Amino acid sequence: MTVPPAAKPTPQQIEALGARAHQFLVSGRPHEAIQALMPVIPFAQKMPKVLLVYAQALGNISQHERCAETLKAICKQIPSDPHPRTEYAVALARCGKYEAALENIRKARVHAPHYTRAANVEAEVLMDLGRNEEALETIEAYLRDTPQDKLDVTSRAHICSTKSRLAPKYLRVEDVVDEVVAFAQNKEVKDYLRGIIAARAAKLLDTAGRYDEAIEMTKLSKEIRDLPWDYAAHTKRTDAMIAAWTSEAAARIPTGEADGSGMVFIVGMPRSGTSLLEQMLARHPEVQATGERNDVLRIAGTIHPPRMGDMPMISDFSRLTPQSVRQLSAMLASEINARRERGIRYIIDKQPFNYLYVPLIARLLPGAKVLHTVRDGRDTCISYYMQWFNGKHGQCNSFDTLGRYYADYRRTMDAWKSLPSPGQRPEMIDVSYESLVAEPERVMREVMGFLGMDFDPIVLDTKATDRVVATASRDQVKSEIYTSSVERWRRYERHLAPFMRHAGAYVEG
Repeated sequence: MTVPPAAKPTPQQIEALGARAHQFLVSGRPHEAIQALMPVIPFAQKMPKVLLVYAQALGNISQHERCAETLKAICKQIPSDPHPRTEYAVALARCGKYEAALENIRKARVHAPHYTRAANVEAEVLMDLGRNEEALETIEAYLRDTPQDKLDVTSRAHICSTKSRLAPKYLRVEDVVDEVVAFAQNKEVKDYLRGIIAARAAKLLDTAGRYDEAIEMTKLSKEIRDLPWDYAAHTKRTDAMIAAWTSEAAARIPTGEADGSGMVFIVGMPRSGTSLLEQMLARHPEVQATGERNDVLRIAGTIHPPRMGDMPMISDFSRLTPQSVRQLSAMLASEINARRERGIRYIIDKQPFNYLYVPLIARLLPGAKVLHTVRDGRDTCISYYMQWFNGKHGQCNSFDTLGRYYADYRRTMDAWKSLPSPGQRPEMIDVSYESLVAEPERVMREVMGFLGMDFDPIVLDTKATDRVVATASRDQVKSEIYTSSVERWRRYERHLAPFMRHAGAYVEG
């Protein structure tokens, strides 16, 4: 069913599209849900049920700010409904607005004290704020006060999963790990939740030194989630992208007029140290961290629209005319600078997948700098494979797909490094994760020198910032710098043959 762009749809048409979008959403096709609803959203502002589907689809593709804005509008219309209020709190947390998330989840719980998801969200937000004792009290109070007939197996599994995040700092791993594993294996638990629980069980098993069991739990999590990934198509698109940007045609692409000299992009593989580097730089009073932004990714999608659900990878320059480059350059700079706080010299975007757009950044934001985090590929692979992400990362479905993806990533970065700077790529340096955790002062002196800044020891002070991290690395970067993740791969070496088959040429030692 489609609605002509010029026609005002009837409420019945909007409801029908909402139902169709909901089917897309529950079948794991959020992009199609958004596409179905976008033409009628301007006419659906007083239809909270439809808006909720739209908001959830936005959240599923990591458009958390737009998701939060939509949910805020819903909450104004139905302020006592705990469901949208809870989802609003989740969206705020994913935007890094944890205090606002806590305020809203507590409003939701006033109206529904026994709503399991709300109780879990409150506990998770408290953990993100470092208020772990309060988080544990929230969980224990929920279990104590909720009638047993409201605690079905999924509710108990959800609570167990949340509670497990407090191990090993606040709970002993051995006191929770077997219960978490049991829920991961219990097919009465809803699949999506079971996938999350299996990933958390794997982390606990890793901490307990039960490494083979940790791998088996991670495999279970991947099997339950069953994310699509076409490695051959990705490699083909990588080849086309590299060929395009290293061609003579790319050298003729004009440069925008925006000033990118106050902008820094931290790029690399997920789990390669991007969050740690960003957090250390953010301790400096003249540096502002903004987390993982999608500004560049969205603009890349307008230049070379990808297949639905794919990451944009530009190999067609037909839309990069002098006029469009000027417009896109101004638009991107405006979006970034709108977030810049007073007195800030450098604003950081640490979206790791911006590695795909290094040459584009040079064209649209001349003067911007790139920090490329590098880490032993085996450690990166293990960490990426075992991490649960809310977004879809099908490339880490297995060690085989990860090996193929890692090789494509390394080929891409090697190609970008071969380009002349600053014309066809920004000024860029590699930052070694292993060196950063072993010799933080030396490495940060080099990084700050590259940025034209004097070294300030505040960047080494783990207590010097109250910024809360809104990425999968949030628990690690709030801790002291540690070296225990270096050569972690040795615990899993016997499982890494599929990874090494594809990526071995890029691994040293």
